Amino acid sequence: MRPATLTGLFPVPLVGVALLLAILIVLTPILTSNGQPAAGSIFSQAELIVDAVPGNSTVHFYVRALSSTARYDEIRFSLAGGFNWTGVYPSGALRWSDWENASSVVSISAMTNESPVAVNVSAYYVANGGSALYLGLLALEVATPAGGSTEMLSVASDIAGISSFSTPVSNLPLPITLVDVGSGGGP
Repeated sequence: MRPATLTGLFPVPLVGVALLLAILIVLTPILTSNGQPAAGSIFSQAELIVDAVPGNSTVHFYVRALSSTARYDEIRFSLAGGFNWTGVYPSGALRWSDWENASSVVSISAMTNESPVAVNVSAYYVANGGSALYLGLLALEVATPAGGSTEMLSVASDIAGISSFSTPVSNLPLPITLVDVGSGGGP
């Protein structure tokens, strides 16, 4: 009978996995950051959330990051109404409402009873020496199509990276990811 060896009692692959796991447990607090997420990362990515209740003419908008810890240097938001909905982004000049400008904030919100309405939003983020600018320029309409019974939200965008689409209002709230146009000056 052979004497027991350590490799016989503890197979090498399992020892390696256990050792790697122990190292990760020790290093995890060092590898994760408690500060602001990096500019341009998924955690600083801005999104516009569109919300409406079926049968109610009020549409709510929220601009925030995917991460709850991203604080934007500036978020700008404006609405424009009074145009004919054609299913595409309006080509003529729009009359933008007073701009909602917020500095050093996690999110902003707005609402309107206009439909159709155009939305112009930008979020400028700075952290750890980097910056990112997120943009959205879109028009939307909440309406029940002729001959239909379901109230629909239709969205058309004027920025590459945000696709046009329609969805039932009952599917809201709906997040729309703003386009990261890279670093640069504020909005």
